[in-house]
This record gives sequence, C-alpha cells and structure tokens, in this order.
Amino acid sequence: MKTPTLDDERFFVEYSNGDKKFIMYWNVNDKQISQFWKKSLLSNYIGHNNRTNYAPLDKRYLNRGFPKTISQPWSRDIQQICNELNDAIEILNTRLVDYPTITQHFTPERVWDKEVFRDDFNQLHHHFEKLIGQTWSMSDWYKDHMDNQMRWATHCLNNACHEIELYVVGVTSPEESFGWTGLSFNTFSWDGVQRKQKIAYDYEDKHIKDWENNGIKWGSLVPYYSQLGKTLREVFEDGDEYIDDSNISQHCLMTGEVQICLTGPGTEYSLYVHDEQSGFVKWLEDRGLDYNDPRVGAGDAIMGTAALELFPDVSWQALDEKIKECDNVTSIGFVNSSLNIIESKSTRYDYTWEEQYEAEQKMFSIDPNARGMKS
Repeated sequence: MKTPTLDDERFFVEYSNGDKKFIMYWNVNDKQISQFWKKSLLSNYIGHNNRTNYAPLDKRYLNRGFPKTISQPWSRDIQQICNELNDAIEILNTRLVDYPTITQHFTPERVWDKEVFRDDFNQLHHHFEKLIGQTWSMSDWYKDHMDNQMRWATHCLNNACHEIELYVVGVTSPEESFGWTGLSFNTFSWDGVQRKQKIAYDYEDKHIKDWENNGIKWGSLVPYYSQLGKTLREVFEDGDEYIDDSNISQHCLMTGEVQICLTGPGTEYSLYVHDEQSGFVKWLEDRGLDYNDPRVGAGDAIMGTAALELFPDVSWQALDEKIKECDNVTSIGFVNSSLNIIESKSTRYDYTWEEQYEAEQKMFSIDPNARGMKS
C-alpha cells in the first residue's frame, strides 16, 4: 500500500561524515502547518528563485545531542563548544561598552557539574535575551551598539548554550536514544554571497490548530522555533527564573526551518507523555493557562514522520545509529515517488562546520590560534 505524503513528494536529508553518506526520508502530512512549512522552506531557502539565494545551512548548530558517552569521539565535543562560547563572551566583554561583564567561563569540568550546570546556562541565556531582544523588537544593544562581530558573538551565546545543554542531556538521558537535527539558516553570509533577508511569516489560527499534546515520536518533523527567547515548556523544564516574560512565547513565526526528533526508544515512544507527573500541567494552570489549548503551545505540531516503509528490513535503532554516526548534513530537499531528487526543490551544502567556522573567524577578524579551533 502506498504511503501518502504531501504532493506525492518526500522530504530527504543527506547525512554525512567524510565520505560516508546516508539518506533518510520523511512522509510529510497534509496538515495546514505542514503546507505552510513546505511553502516557506521553498520560498525562503531551497526552491527555484528562493529569496535568500540558497542561504548556507548553519553547520555549527546542526546535529545535537548525538554522543551517548562523555568519552565518545565527536568533532564538536564539549571542549570545542566551550572554546567557542568563551571566545564569544570575551568579544562582548572586551568590546561592548557599558554592558555588565558576563562572568561565566566554561570548561568541560564545569559543564558536567550538575550543581551549577542549569543555573549557569539560564544566566547565560538571559544575557542573550537582554542583548538581542525579540525578533519583532530587537534590543537597543543589538541595533545601536553592536557591529557584526558583536552580533555574531551574541548569537554564539545562544547556540553554544543550547548545543551544550543537549550534549549533556544526550549523555545523561535515561532514554534509549536522544538527539535532534535542527535545519537552520540563521547564520551570517560567511560565503560572501549577497542575500535578501528571509521572511518570517506569521502563523494563522489554522496553523495553530494543528498543535497537539500527543507526543513526538522518533523521526517526527516539527516546526523550528523561528523567534527568540523560550517557549513555556522550555522555561518550565529549565527551571528558568531569570527570563523576562516578554521573552516567553509559543511558536508564532514560520521561516521553513525544521527540527527532526531523533529521541526515544522506537516509534512507540513519545516525548511529553509525562506532563501530568512532571508538574508541567499544574505549572501552566497556576499561570492561568490551559494545557490543552493549542494557543498555549504546550505540545508540538507533527508535520511528518520517518518513511520507515522504505527500510522494511532495517530497525529504527539501526537507522538511528546510521544517522548518529554523522556530524554533517550535505543536502536537503524533496524527492518524487521514485525517490529521484527534484532539483528545483533541493540543494547541496558541501562544506563542514570546521570550514564554516574558519570562514566566520576570517570574516570577523578573529585569531583562530587564540582559542576556538582545536589543534
């Protein structure tokens, strides 16, 4: 029996690690949110005559939470991310006039210290929020007091913060598997190409109605959080007492970026199934919010599922392992019913995160020998 997928086209991601490549496919459903996502992805990033002229994929914030142990070799290990984070902090402390000093200094030892880990990153994220503001109301710091080097460093605070958080959760998670692939284009044009800005499209009621609390299974496609700050769920799970209310919002902007859930022991497992026990439902009620109201955004919107029918003799665990051997994504887009790539709806990204970072350092006149790149 043929598995239905939107427009009879599957979404694909080519994962890679050096010469090793593996292509995974997804069936996209026909929900309003899914149609909205696909249209936005094509118009902003990968379709013919797209607005951003094929903006580069952000390889420094891509495959997150993949390592299962502290000692597992991984190109973007904790030391590397700490180096990048400390470099960003130093740029802001040195160059941003009249802003309070960011006092944190990150080392692998401190990151793995459960006593300080969560508070450290909540404080760091609060600095990011104050420095950047919100997508629809950028801060005066960001608009009037920063050049592009300082803006780049500000974004590094956020990305490195979340990357380390997910790294730690991946290693310490009791689940059989943990991880996310975030396909984001929220990076500076380090390749020298002149581009128009992406358009962040407002959600309509018909899109919000597709939010549900039934959980996210392994291999689900869900919308990227294409704004700044945190969702209510993130605030609760992080125990964040520093964040301003103005930086708490549910999904309301669509750019075409997407998150791929690679968490859970198989297709029978769902995230968010223990919200009653965890206290999240009560936490929302205490704030006058209804857990089941899609406008609250307590759950997520499932836009697609892994096309497991294409791999009838392969377990989800084997697929998960193949994906998590890779630290790179080199192509994304859509294929037809014969799995042939649709050239007008796909593109390639034949570079590594190391090459991206080296280009960014050169662009912003950062000495790569000072810190940031491993020898």
